[in-house]
Amino acid sequence: MRLRYIIIILLTILSIVPATAQKKAAQPKMKVLYKNAKTAMKVYAGQDPPKAALLQALARPELTNKEKAKIYYTTALLAQNSNAVQNQKAYLKQMKTPNDSIALFATILEMYNYLELCDSVDAIPNDRGRINLKYHRKSESMKQKHRSNLLTGGKFFLKKLDYANALPYMEMYLSTCKDSTDADFGKVSYWATICSFNLKNYVNTLKHSIPAIQFADEATKPILQEYRVRCYQILKSTQAYERELQVGVHQYPNYDFFFVNLIDWYYQNHKYDEGLAKTDSLLSINKEKAVYWYAKSLMYLGKQDFDNCIAFSDACIALDPEYVDAYYDKGIAYCNLALIAQEEIAQNKASEDWKEQQKRIQDLYLKARPCMEFVRKKQPENKARWAQPLYRIYLYLNLGAEFDEIDKLLKENQ
Repeated sequence: MRLRYIIIILLTILSIVPATAQKKAAQPKMKVLYKNAKTAMKVYAGQDPPKAALLQALARPELTNKEKAKIYYTTALLAQNSNAVQNQKAYLKQMKTPNDSIALFATILEMYNYLELCDSVDAIPNDRGRINLKYHRKSESMKQKHRSNLLTGGKFFLKKLDYANALPYMEMYLSTCKDSTDADFGKVSYWATICSFNLKNYVNTLKHSIPAIQFADEATKPILQEYRVRCYQILKSTQAYERELQVGVHQYPNYDFFFVNLIDWYYQNHKYDEGLAKTDSLLSINKEKAVYWYAKSLMYLGKQDFDNCIAFSDACIALDPEYVDAYYDKGIAYCNLALIAQEEIAQNKASEDWKEQQKRIQDLYLKARPCMEFVRKKQPENKARWAQPLYRIYLYLNLGAEFDEIDKLLKENQ
């Protein structure tokens, strides 16, 4: 008897489950969803529920691409309607917190995002391979209507240095520009470059920097070019890095960043002759730039032509008596000449001019001393640069107190 009741209960449950499943599977008709959306827009309230319902309906397998485009277009209208509500609050000065302003701008960006999706689906070819744009005109009209609000939203976040939130507004604005004749195209490209670089999106930085440089003023152009150089350096794109440095050197000769880094690149890659050729070409135009003479001293230092290194260091210092790097090159060149002479004399101690050689070595270290002491004075924290050379100089010149002090300093840093 008990088994009979159990069987009856199971049969009852099994008969209920399909009905329940059918009830859950029942979905509102699309015309109902559009009606709800229309009502929300009419009363300027409650836009989120009909928007969510329409977006959920995108998963229905029976929908065509045109029907999906209609859904995106309608959700864009709902976002526009929400923005109108937020604008009304702003007009009535009812916005009390920064979040209220964020909500105002968010509805605009949301509208553009839905319009972009609408355009994308609307442009999908039909079964015959034809493209029939149904919403393009309406979408474009809405985009052009609110462009200034996109710009306002981007600047709102940019002033707060909130680059992550500012960038989508800037990029969306640029996407609405029909061509580069737009009055704000260059300015917004510049802002998009700044945002992208600060977000460490270097590929994006390179993309936006091209039009930004084209429309920038003369003071801003080299700054943007520097961004390009730094991006390629971070991306480890060696050829592009050198190329952009070359562009910077020729187009912005007064912006020393490019030349200094190009010369350093030549030095690090042992391209000394190329560095000398580049420097000579610039010296033929302007012989009064100390950095050009320093570059020659550095290239000759790399070539181990220490006499020329010293000569061109002096030419640099004559133009700029405070040029620390030139003093460094000169000091190192004298130290290296002294070391070479020490090695030669060690191999031929029986030489008749041994004393003269000793005197020459001493003179070389005496000339190196003020150079390296100048570097120490100007760059006291950069011990790795001057401590070892001064150790050698003080040791050879038998300067007890100075040697003890530098020896103690080196031991402290071991």
